[in-house]
Amino acid sequence: MGSTADRTDESAGATLADSTSTPEPPEAGDDPGSAGPTEPTQPTDPAEPGGSAPAPGDPERPGPAPEWTPGYHDDETEAALTRVYLAVVQHPQPSRSLLIAQGIRADLVDESLRRLAGEGLVRLHEGGHLEVLPPDIALPALAADLERRARDTRSAAHELAQVYFQARAHSAPPDTSGLRVLQSMDELAGASADIVSSATKRVRSFRAMSPRTRDLFAAPLHSHEAPSIGVGGVPLEMTTTYDTAVLGLDNALEVLEARERGGERFRFTTGIPFSALIVDDTAAVVDTTYFEGSGQGSALVRSRPMVRALSALADLFWDLGSPLPRTGGARSADTRDQTILALLAAGAPDATIARQTGVSQRTVERRVRALMDRLGAGTRFQAGVQAARRGLI
Repeated sequence: MGSTADRTDESAGATLADSTSTPEPPEAGDDPGSAGPTEPTQPTDPAEPGGSAPAPGDPERPGPAPEWTPGYHDDETEAALTRVYLAVVQHPQPSRSLLIAQGIRADLVDESLRRLAGEGLVRLHEGGHLEVLPPDIALPALAADLERRARDTRSAAHELAQVYFQARAHSAPPDTSGLRVLQSMDELAGASADIVSSATKRVRSFRAMSPRTRDLFAAPLHSHEAPSIGVGGVPLEMTTTYDTAVLGLDNALEVLEARERGGERFRFTTGIPFSALIVDDTAAVVDTTYFEGSGQGSALVRSRPMVRALSALADLFWDLGSPLPRTGGARSADTRDQTILALLAAGAPDATIARQTGVSQRTVERRVRALMDRLGAGTRFQAGVQAARRGLI
């Protein structure tokens, strides 16, 4: 059974103890028929065999059930949780005493019942009476709740990561080593978020068609729409040059439109060999997942000369790149031709153009030939350039 937050009211623990109190036995070494003092005896450890102190919640000494703690989430408790639920499902009139009689430790029974009640699988009533909800109703409802919480958790990951790294950007001492080699995709993502949150004005980047770029485009759309915020809550100027191969991703245009709404400007060119993210000419992250998919060998760069060299490379790619038109989601013939021309100028192949425009590759080939003739272009790239010069894209 999966663990959940404790959602029962404060009185739930008291209702679990339905057994009655019995007189305490005489202490070891006491003679009931003698009035004089007895020899002192060594105290016994309740955890050892023969220990005299009963465990909390034991039927012989009832008391409130222990508070829920993370320590209860171990294999023993998870096994007890499953065992308790199966027992109460199988018995027509289950009770706490019955479960303890089956050999389940009292504290595990109490914790299991509390969690089952919190998950909506049982209801606890006064006197220790248990009401079991029909599993065909309760379990689907629990599954739906867990799925909702999983969706909420996944959707919050991006925003919480931004908060996490932005909070640490001001308190962590600066890394003056100049270069730190990263060992994984997680370290690569963390270093990228870290330097962006410490930016004051501008972030430039260029992206190859790498595993890291694929992960970026797979993020929820709302995370792309969120503007990038730097130190002091200032929106950052974001410019990115993408390799044209990125347009081959199924949702590329949808993601790019979302990023544009979030304030990013972008262009496309071919042959970008690796990815880099440069912040204010002070720090950069080099992404080498194009060559090593695990992220090992990528780097966080703070060496000023190297950061400036990467900035110059980012500017070069930007100058070589071509923009895409703002189609606004329209699907008219003219808008489709504009998209085809822009993708041509970016160097996209016919298969990519077909995927992004929603038509067959044969239709794209016919439209490309017609557009080249109309523009007097001898090559596909020239058609894109002529269209840009005439203001068609």
